[in-house]
Amino acid sequence: MKQSSIQHLDVDAPLQAEKLPAKSEQPGGKRINVQVYRNLGGRVREFSLGLLFLAPVLAVFAIFTYFPFFRAIWLSLNITNELGDPVKFVGLRYYQQILNFSNPENDYLNSLLISFEYALLVVSLQIVCGLGLASLAMAKVRGIGVFRLIFTVSIAISLASSSVIWALIFDPTTNITTWLVNLLNLPQPGLLNNASTALISIAVMSVWSGLGFNFVITLAGMQAIPEDLYESASLDGAGRWKRFLHITLPMLTPILLFLLIINTLSCFQAFTQFNVLVNGPGPESSTDVFVYAIYQSFWADHRYGFASAMSIILFIILLILSAMQFLFLGRRVHYR
Repeated sequence: MKQSSIQHLDVDAPLQAEKLPAKSEQPGGKRINVQVYRNLGGRVREFSLGLLFLAPVLAVFAIFTYFPFFRAIWLSLNITNELGDPVKFVGLRYYQQILNFSNPENDYLNSLLISFEYALLVVSLQIVCGLGLASLAMAKVRGIGVFRLIFTVSIAISLASSSVIWALIFDPTTNITTWLVNLLNLPQPGLLNNASTALISIAVMSVWSGLGFNFVITLAGMQAIPEDLYESASLDGAGRWKRFLHITLPMLTPILLFLLIINTLSCFQAFTQFNVLVNGPGPESSTDVFVYAIYQSFWADHRYGFASAMSIILFIILLILSAMQFLFLGRRVHYR
């Protein structure tokens, strides 16, 4: 009897051992589910707390950025009264009028073309001059800090103040640029009074005003390049020009792409210098950039819907230009 009972216990033991894990799985599963719920609740609380801290900033953006933007889209589809309230829905009529390529005398397309010319002049000169000055400022000579300070002076001067200074320089009564007017045989007694030199003159002023920013950003990028690369290239027999082409420029491509995009956006939104230096479309409308045409349509003509349509077109153009710059030039950027 004792032997049979022992055999009976031995047979039942494996069955009980197999059942034990099954019983212990249920409490463990509950603990896992509770832990998941706790983690999810913690994330929800963290997300809610983050939204609470972001609420003031989001409110400011909603009031001063998103609401005016969507209202501008709505106004561009309507005729407005003098108070800026929509009175008649016209759809895309304003956009068709602005982008009427069949009309060779379309002033708005001419303003867009002038904006492109101005941006091409200013962006290229600012980047090239900033790169050149930064290369000079990297020289290891005594007193180089003084020259770096001189190169960055334009940062401390506002755009309006710079425009006033250059207005005095271009003023024919000051005789500062008289020699240049005589050299170019200009019929008008001033660079800003001639259609062939007005836009170039404003571009020169804009390059000087933004040169300090481009210089500082480019210099910071150059100083971040490891010296070991230059030393290794020198040991391999590379001269200054080869080191600049094969080390400095590739390592500066992120900085140059950043400056290209920022300067392009700034040029297409330029208004202050045109308003101060010319205060109008300029001689033969040679300085009537697109932003100034928007200003005239909004404040002078009170065509709020039409000016809103022009603003939306400018926004789309800048969005496309930025995307193209990222798409075509971003692939050649060397990120360390």
